[in-house]
Amino acid sequence: MPNQDSAVKMMPEFQKSSVRIKNPTKVEEIICGLIKGGAAKLQVITDFDMTLSRFSYRGKRCPSCHNVIDNCKLITDECREKLLQLKEKYYAIEIDPVLTVEEKYPYIVEWYTKSHGLLIEQALPKAKLKEIVEESDIMLKEGYENFFDKLQQYNIPVFIFSAGIGDVLEEVIRQAGVYYPNVKVVSNFMDFDDNVRISSHSS
Repeated sequence: MPNQDSAVKMMPEFQKSSVRIKNPTKVEEIICGLIKGGAAKLQVITDFDMTLSRFSYRGKRCPSCHNVIDNCKLITDECREKLLQLKEKYYAIEIDPVLTVEEKYPYIVEWYTKSHGLLIEQALPKAKLKEIVEESDIMLKEGYENFFDKLQQYNIPVFIFSAGIGDVLEEVIRQAGVYYPNVKVVSNFMDFDDNVRISSHSS
């Protein structure tokens, strides 16, 4: 096994002032295990919002997948106001440090259900999704091209699990040119009616 911390010290990402490692030895063991296993035994499982996508850019907050739809010009002001009211009510519950996950769960489901109900009422056309994403400020983090390209090069599976809107997520990575065959998205997707307008959501 390499000298303690050698793999960690070789990676510039770990040298950033924002990175703190509680147990460098354990991290070293994990990294060496990944290297030893090779590409054939590797798969990547990741979240999307604020993990693959940016939290902010040049001091401005970037939207999540849900926010892309909430903020688009096709949403009425009345709907946008109702969505904001729901966020103000339920987000405080989501980040409450006192409540357990079990206690938060019914409120989060209620938030999700009410928000999606409002979006269904807007009957957004599927054909506008590309334009909606293009006009938004959502963007992937710096270095995403190298990340996705390398995983594609070695045919390493990438599973993106997201509680956001899968249609938006897929359009973001498609427009970024990195929606490769090795990438699979597991998320909430919009269902469209015969007129190709949003009619419901499915997981």
